[in-house]
Amino acid sequence: MDPLTGTVVFFDIGGTLASVYISAGGDRIERLAVYPDVLGILRGLRQRKVRLGVVSDPGPLPAEEVDRALAEVGLLEFFEPDLVVYGRKDSPRVFEHAAERAGAADRLLFVGEDANERAQALRAGMLVAPHPRLAEAVLNGQAHLRYLRITVPAWHATEEWRAALRDLPLLAVHTTGPAGTTVYAVATTSAAAQLDDLGFRVDRLGVEDEPLTTDLYVLRDDRQTESGFLAPDGNSQALLGTGTAAGTVLASTDDGLVVAVPAGVSVETYHFDRTRHGHNLRLVPTVQALARVDEAPPTPAPEAVPVTITPEERQVIEARTRPQDVSDHLARYTGAAPAGEGAELITSRHIQHPDNAAAVDALVADLDRIGAGRFVVRRHSFPHEGQQLQNVEAELPGTGLDGVVLVTAHMDSTGALHPGYKPSLDPAPGADDDGSGVAGVLAAADAVQALDAALGIPRRAVRFVLFNAEEHGLVGSLAYAGDQASLGDPVVGVFQMDMIGWDVLPGRTFELHAGITGRPVVEERSLALARRIADLVPQISPGLPAPQVYPHDGEPDPAEARSDHFSFQLYGHPACLASEDLFAGPGSDAPPAEMNPHYHTPADASINADYASDIVRAVTAAAWFTATR
Repeated sequence: MDPLTGTVVFFDIGGTLASVYISAGGDRIERLAVYPDVLGILRGLRQRKVRLGVVSDPGPLPAEEVDRALAEVGLLEFFEPDLVVYGRKDSPRVFEHAAERAGAADRLLFVGEDANERAQALRAGMLVAPHPRLAEAVLNGQAHLRYLRITVPAWHATEEWRAALRDLPLLAVHTTGPAGTTVYAVATTSAAAQLDDLGFRVDRLGVEDEPLTTDLYVLRDDRQTESGFLAPDGNSQALLGTGTAAGTVLASTDDGLVVAVPAGVSVETYHFDRTRHGHNLRLVPTVQALARVDEAPPTPAPEAVPVTITPEERQVIEARTRPQDVSDHLARYTGAAPAGEGAELITSRHIQHPDNAAAVDALVADLDRIGAGRFVVRRHSFPHEGQQLQNVEAELPGTGLDGVVLVTAHMDSTGALHPGYKPSLDPAPGADDDGSGVAGVLAAADAVQALDAALGIPRRAVRFVLFNAEEHGLVGSLAYAGDQASLGDPVVGVFQMDMIGWDVLPGRTFELHAGITGRPVVEERSLALARRIADLVPQISPGLPAPQVYPHDGEPDPAEARSDHFSFQLYGHPACLASEDLFAGPGSDAPPAEMNPHYHTPADASINADYASDIVRAVTAAAWFTATR
């Protein structure tokens, strides 16, 4: 008899089995897209006589709607009706209910991507796995799961090693190094021993089974980086030197501290002093982590034509991206004006604050209004720290050209650098970070809709996306970009606006970031987008100087992996970031950085709308050019 006979495996849905897109009204699943390897895994388990079920939180959606969506994509047939259980997963209760329905099962396993939910399943007596790919290995008893750092010897750094890793019960969550030859992964201890035998250098990080109830992050101690080698001015001793927190640090690397954040603890707890923009990064499984470093998905490329816009295009863009337009959009998301007619003020967009959900609703309403019935507006759902959060997406469908162009920003905010800050209660207007980007996306959406209505020329689809949980390590954009990769959407370019509103010192400066280490093809394509913005600045925003473009003359890009554009670069898509002057450089003769002194405090309550609107115009023109040429 197969040793798995008598076993029951429960799966979460969103983020584990499929991506979930919900209607603008929040009452219908508009798109459930099954991840590529899921059907094969489910078939394999069922062939081994494993009984399959679901434990998932549908939120406000009725169970019948979730069943309908599962049936439409061919998932529902894999699950026994009595083993499909819906409910909140913030306690062991729903897992205990699922166990009761399973009856006299030999073993129960819950597979879900959220560490908080896995911890509750463990409390209910279940085994847990963080990904369907590891489910059978856990059931087979192939030893424990643990975090690994795998290094390919320099003299063997050919592409064959990537295939060797893909053949093992192993999840790659991060690659680093000039050629991506250091891989962070979750794997069985048996797989680690196989890697030893194959000649990889394997560091076992943390303790056995730590991946069951933790999420992995890279935390950048920018204060220590500035102080330099052998200078003791950093954050680690104060925050991570003693107590429980000390045990969460797995490694100290050039990228930052590798930390396993336990279930029930927010990464907000590790908010270092004097951090720069984008100081943490959530490490999640990505299908591209083990792709060739020069590999990029095939996408339609715009024609090689001079980067210019017509007087008609310039006139429409200028009319919809005025400083007052940016200010009006901003006011609704920073508590300066009601979010809508009869709506309350949004005082914070922090993911732990109730106003975050109000901001999502307001963005859906704004984009629907701006689209004048022509935008397809949806909510993209994803889990994080025990919550179901949502990104907001609005698409103007294409007319004659292939591919999709994205204009993006992040919607959430934080005041974590303010002493005694309470995320669920205290204000966090986040006017610059990233209310300025939110206002920019809304103004760009208005301009593109007007351009299309006025000119009616062939173009690619244009999508406007606001990401949630960026402040917790690019979580929302990583979920969104990963799902887009699974769907195979041909992304031609991503234009991210993050902190575009602070300019006080004389001499306007702004930055464009396109760097990604070890991915030369992706970096060059991303640089092409940045150069497109730079070429359009004198045509559409003559009040701005030439931007500071990174990377430059071999200097690394200081904003690499620090904003949502990086999530798309990970999957091989060209993407660039427009920002205020956040970093010194490039080059020794460049002006110093002009960092917003109110960064991550409740005092981040205003922006320079003239300056922000100039950046918005240039980004909008570049996005329109990319969509139409």
